[in-house]
Amino acid sequence: MTSEVAISDTINDLFSNFGNHSAAESAPVSTLASAMFFGTITFASASLAARSYLSGDSRAVQVAQSPKSKPLEIESFTSVYALLHHLTVFGFILFYAYLCEFHPIFPHSSKSYDRDEFLFLVILLIVASVYTLKKNDPNETREETEPGQLAAPNEKSDVLNRSQTEEWKGWMQFIFLLYHYYHADEMYNLIRILITCYVWMTGFGNFSFFYIKGDYGIVRVLQMLWRLNFLAIFLCLTQGTTYILYYICLLHTYFFLMVYGSMRIHSNLNYSKWGIRMKLGVLAIVIVLIWDLDSGLFRLIHLPFLGENPVIGATSGSMWEWYFRSSLDHWSTFLGMIFALNYPITSLFYRKLEQQSVVWQVLAKGIVAIALLGAFWVWWTGPFQQGKSDYNHTNAYFGFIPLITYIYLRNITPWL
Repeated sequence: MTSEVAISDTINDLFSNFGNHSAAESAPVSTLASAMFFGTITFASASLAARSYLSGDSRAVQVAQSPKSKPLEIESFTSVYALLHHLTVFGFILFYAYLCEFHPIFPHSSKSYDRDEFLFLVILLIVASVYTLKKNDPNETREETEPGQLAAPNEKSDVLNRSQTEEWKGWMQFIFLLYHYYHADEMYNLIRILITCYVWMTGFGNFSFFYIKGDYGIVRVLQMLWRLNFLAIFLCLTQGTTYILYYICLLHTYFFLMVYGSMRIHSNLNYSKWGIRMKLGVLAIVIVLIWDLDSGLFRLIHLPFLGENPVIGATSGSMWEWYFRSSLDHWSTFLGMIFALNYPITSLFYRKLEQQSVVWQVLAKGIVAIALLGAFWVWWTGPFQQGKSDYNHTNAYFGFIPLITYIYLRNITPWL
């Protein structure tokens, strides 16, 4: 009965606000413009759907419900309707998010953290993951290699293959959601490491793409910028928030552009042994000047884009907020680029280990594992145990230790 009253009161308040124009007057202009935009699209989508049904040809509606993505064909009725249909769905998702934020049926409650509940959900994730294990390449028929015979590289089962990085990003996203849902402050240092891993993969993945494909066209850049930012931009427009509030999108965008610029400028040097190393050396010097030295270069570069007045998501101004966020991982992308450059050596290292006899495999892998776990233990008992503020000063310089340890152990055997 109480919930029914709460729902009724919320609906009444919502419609009364629309009636006396207070909701429209308090909403940002971007929110009203977004409502008009998606409202028009919804009307057009509904009209075209009605036309399809009345004409007895509902193929366009059926195609629009297919999850497969296809290029837009502007002269095709089916293609245009599919675009409008999915924009309508997206508009309703944004509308739902707006209602949950500003007109919730149930009042927002304060977050409460329970460690046992947090860890229980993590264990559930592990159990669910075990039940969904599958081979990366089910059709693979790998021949047994004799001792001394080097196996050929396989992109589906090599170090940091696509499936493995997707898995890595997936369970980290789950931890992110739990952290923010429960406001688990004691997990802060762990979350910082996971963000470091994500930013590291920005360097690793994009360096690998540009190095292998050599595609520096504007289409590739726009595709990446769209993928990284489209949801954040529409949330800013519909909810009247600021871009800095979704700083993780800005982190990936910023460091993607850093990788792009580094690889695009004098791209002919990328395949020279010393040319690419010289470019990375220059990039390292730039990083030191911007973040590690009080040279004023950071402020000079970002002053045209960032302000110092308090805004949503940056109570000390977007300039300070971005300096704080970017400084936490200012070496991560660079280290990911270094790893990508030396990826063939890493792959060869694992394959050479696999060609040894079982005894030598265990011995060699064990020695490397002990060395990495020793470094991990020093990090775990040292920097990782510091408080939030002190740890922030160390993350950019020591965060790669658990990252490299994870990569090595995750790939220690072909079975994994």
